Amino acid sequence: MVYLIHAEPPQITINKYMSLCFIFIFHYIYKIFLFINFLYRRLMMKKSTTLTFLLSFLSGYVDTAVYVYMGGLFVAHVTGNFVLLGTTMSGQTGGGGHNGMVALQLLSFPIFVGAAALATAIGERTGGGRRGTRFLFGLDSAIFALVGAVALAGCEIRIAGSLLLVVAMGFLNTAHRLDPTLGPPFTVMTGNVTGMAVSLARLVGLAPKADAKGGPKSTVAATAIPVAGFLFGCAGGALAQAYCGLGAMVVPALILVAGLFAAA
Repeated sequence: MVYLIHAEPPQITINKYMSLCFIFIFHYIYKIFLFINFLYRRLMMKKSTTLTFLLSFLSGYVDTAVYVYMGGLFVAHVTGNFVLLGTTMSGQTGGGGHNGMVALQLLSFPIFVGAAALATAIGERTGGGRRGTRFLFGLDSAIFALVGAVALAGCEIRIAGSLLLVVAMGFLNTAHRLDPTLGPPFTVMTGNVTGMAVSLARLVGLAPKADAKGGPKSTVAATAIPVAGFLFGCAGGALAQAYCGLGAMVVPALILVAGLFAAA
């Protein structure tokens, strides 16, 4: 007796798996599209979200522009200067070119602390909350405009300008600490990226969903907005300083003018 074993032709099997893969990919592309649409509507419909995006863009823009232009100086994420100092002291600069920045890197920390203390006094004495925030935004806008205008006029302002920008970012960081309604942190993205990863894990079912307001999708959107703004700002700052040096600081001045309206 002869038994015939029916075997599916290899081509049919391959086609079946390709179809399943296509359905799987299409399903997740559709999910990504829905999420981007949700993110866009959230950004356009909420003033606070727009302000978060603008401030995150500004922080990435300023820090990257000054870091590249000065050859190794953080003005927003000032604790990053400690890392640079450590590499300089060990003699392992890795081609970063920041050996000549040691004095400014050391100065940046006390100047930032002093600026934050001054901003606290100004913010609290001008009414606190959004009123204090608007006042600090106005001061910051003036500092950015001054540095940008002097640089565009052709004056040498590298050192004084960079230290003024440390003051400006000290003011901006303090405004966030004094006014929680400004949303998630917009100068250091580590916490936002971690929060986004946690929410993504819950969104795709890798972990149980927490009983958070709005669910994991809303949390992912809330953390993705400052991260996206910061990334775009970093790219923009690197390009802008290549063409006009510290003259690129006129852009943050304009952003803060827009921020004044969004914070109203």
